[in-house]
Amino acid sequence: YWDRFYKATVRHGVCGICGSACAFKAYVEGDGYLVDMKGKEGDLESQGKLCAKGNAGIWYAYDPDRLKYPLKRTNPEKGIDVDPEWVRISWDEALDLVANKFLEIKEKYGGHSIIFLGHPPYKPWLTRLAYALGSPNYISHLDTCVITNVLVRKFTMHSPTFVHDVKNARYILCFGWDQPAKGKVVYTHQYSEAVRNKAKIVVLNPLYTPTASKASRWIPIKPGTDLAFALAMMNVIINEGLYDEDYVNKYTNFPDHEDEIRSWVQQYTPEWAEDITEVPADTIRTVAREFATTKPSIALTHKRDAAGPNYANSWKLAHAIVILNALVGAIDNVGGVILPRTFKMPDVNKIYSMPPAPSVTEKADGKHMLPLLNKLGHGIFSTLIGNILEEKPYPIKAALVCNYNILSFPNPKKAIEAFKKLEFLAVVDILPSEMALLADVVLPDTTYWETSGLSLRSYNALYPQIAVKDAIIKPMYDVKSHTWIIYQIGKRVAPEYFNFSLSELSNEMVRRAGIANSVGELKSMAVNGLYTPPGACFKPLEKLKSLVSQGKKIQIYGEFFAKYGYDPLPSWEPKREEKSLEYPYYLIVTRSAVHRHGKTANIPWLHEICPENCVLIHPEEAESLGIEDLDWVYVESRYGKIKVKALRWPGIRRDCVCVSHGFGHWSRYMRVAYGWGANDGDLIPDQSIDDVLSRRDPTANALMSDVCVKVYRA
Repeated sequence: YWDRFYKATVRHGVCGICGSACAFKAYVEGDGYLVDMKGKEGDLESQGKLCAKGNAGIWYAYDPDRLKYPLKRTNPEKGIDVDPEWVRISWDEALDLVANKFLEIKEKYGGHSIIFLGHPPYKPWLTRLAYALGSPNYISHLDTCVITNVLVRKFTMHSPTFVHDVKNARYILCFGWDQPAKGKVVYTHQYSEAVRNKAKIVVLNPLYTPTASKASRWIPIKPGTDLAFALAMMNVIINEGLYDEDYVNKYTNFPDHEDEIRSWVQQYTPEWAEDITEVPADTIRTVAREFATTKPSIALTHKRDAAGPNYANSWKLAHAIVILNALVGAIDNVGGVILPRTFKMPDVNKIYSMPPAPSVTEKADGKHMLPLLNKLGHGIFSTLIGNILEEKPYPIKAALVCNYNILSFPNPKKAIEAFKKLEFLAVVDILPSEMALLADVVLPDTTYWETSGLSLRSYNALYPQIAVKDAIIKPMYDVKSHTWIIYQIGKRVAPEYFNFSLSELSNEMVRRAGIANSVGELKSMAVNGLYTPPGACFKPLEKLKSLVSQGKKIQIYGEFFAKYGYDPLPSWEPKREEKSLEYPYYLIVTRSAVHRHGKTANIPWLHEICPENCVLIHPEEAESLGIEDLDWVYVESRYGKIKVKALRWPGIRRDCVCVSHGFGHWSRYMRVAYGWGANDGDLIPDQSIDDVLSRRDPTANALMSDVCVKVYRA
C-alpha cells in the first residue's frame, strides 16, 4: 500500500454526497485507479476529515448497478415491481427523443404542461430550459428539506444562512439541532471543539441523541412545542431587560416596533409554556437567563429539527430563533449565526440573455399563490402530486427529473400514480432508482469523481474560499454530466439560448466574479486545491454593518411578513396532529449518520454498518405492547403503514416513536439496497395548496413529522 501511495498522483476532489461539499485529496495511480483519499487541511468545510459517507463515496463510481448508458422504455406499463424492459440507445437518439417529445407536447398542450425537477444547484439551468420551452415550472424539494429556515432567514436576516460559529460559542441552545449525529463533518468538528471548550449546551429534543449525550442539559420537550418554549424565553429576556440593547438598537428594527413587541410578548409566560411543552416554568426561565447572560450564545436550528419543515408551526419557530439570536447579539458575531462571506459567482442566466418569461404565470405546484415563496423560486413537492392528479391549475403532460427519487416525496405511492399519469417522463440519475424505473427515457449522470469544476465554500463561509475540483477518474461508462445533458436538450429545443460553450461559460463566471481571468488562472492561484484571498479572515459584524448601511436591518418585527398578510411576530400555533387513543405516539423522523437519505443505501460498506431502519420505542411502552427487541411491528398513521423491526430505547419520550429516513427501496436494480427497511414517507400525507393557504404558512412546508402513529406486532 505505502509504495503505491507514495507513487500516486494527487488530485483535488469535492465530495458530492451532501451539501457540505467537503474538499479532499485523492491519491490515484495509472489512468485513474484510486489508492486512497483524505480530507483536505485548510478546507473550511472538511477541516481535514471526511465522514463515513464521504469515505465510502468512491463506490458511486465503481458501483456495478449504476446506469451505464442511455435507456429507452419498451414496456408501457409502469409501477412498483414492473420491469421497464429498457433497451440501450445512443446519446443522440436519447437527446433527440427527449427534445422532440418536449416540443411535441409544447405544441399540443403549451409549454407550461412540462415540469422540471432538480436540486437548487440545478435551478439556473432548469429554469433556462423551462423558459425556453415556455414553462414557468422549475420545482425543487425545499418544502421537504429546509424551506422554513431558508425563507424566514432570507426575509428577516436578508440571507438564508446556515453558517454557525459553534466552536466559539459559550452557550449553545439546540432546538432539536442534531447535525453532529447526522455526520456533517463541519458541525461535528465545531461542536466537539465547543464541548472541549466547556461551553454550556442545552438540547431540546424528545429523543436522546449523540448531540444531547455531550450536552450540559437534555430537555425531552414534547414534540412540536419548541415554539412555546422560545416565546416564553423572549418573554423573560425582554421583560427582565436581559437583551443586548446596544446591538438591538443598532442592527434590528426593534426600536421601530418596540411597543408592539413588548405588548405581544406579555402573553407568553413560562407558566403558560409549561402546560404546552411539559417543561417546568423554572427550567424555561433558567435557560432564558443563562442564554441571555452567557456570551457569546447561539440558538441553533438546521433542517431536521423543530424549525425545519416538520410541523405546522415550524416557520414561526424559525422566526422566533432569529429573534432570540438577535436579542443576544449573536447574528454575524463571534460564536453566533454568521452571514456568509462567499464570492459572488454569477450563474449562466446572469451572463447570457434569458428566454422571455412564460406567458403562463400560474405554477404547477401552486407556489404562485404564496408570494414570498414565489420570490425564492423553489417549489413544493407536497402539493405537486395532488395538483398533477387533479390537473390543477392545468394538466401536466411531461417532466424532466434530475436526481430526485420518488421515495423523497411525502406519500410516495400517490406520487407514483401522479408520475404514471404523465405522457412522457425523462429522468437523469446515477443509479437505477425508483424514479428511473418510471421513466420513458433514462439519461445516466456522471458521479462527482468524473467531473471537474469549482466549489464555493458555503456551509462554513467565515471568509471567501473556493475548492478546485479535478476529475479524479475518467467516466467509467457512457455517461454525461447533468449540466451537459440539460445544455444539449436546450440546444435542440431553443438553440438561440444555448449558443455558447460550457468552457466559455466557466471562464466568464470566474472573470465576472473578479477572481481571475479564467478557470485555469484560478487553479494556478490555488494552494493545495484551495483558493483563499490573501489576508482573508472572519471580521465580526462586517457583513451586518454593510446590510444596515443599505437600510436592511434584522427584522425582529417581520415587515415582509406583515406586507403579505402573515404574522409579523411569531404567535403561538399548535402542531397539526395530536395523539389520540387510536394513534397514541408522536412520530419522530431522524437520519442515520452513515447514510445520506436514500442516496447511499446501495453502498455495501455503509449497508454493512446500517442495513435498515427500525422503530425506536421506549422499553415500558414496548413491554405494554408485548414487543421485544427486533420483533417485526407495524407503524401505522392515518395515511399509511410500514413494517419494520422494533428497538427498545430508553432515550425517547414514552409518547414518541422514532424512524430513520432513507430506506425501503423497491428497485430490484439496486441489488444492495433492495428490500431493506421501510420508507417513512408512507406515513406522511401530501397536502393541497388549499391546506397550505388555510394555515397561513408562507413556506408551504411539508410537515414531515407532524403525524401521530400506532405501533403493533406484525
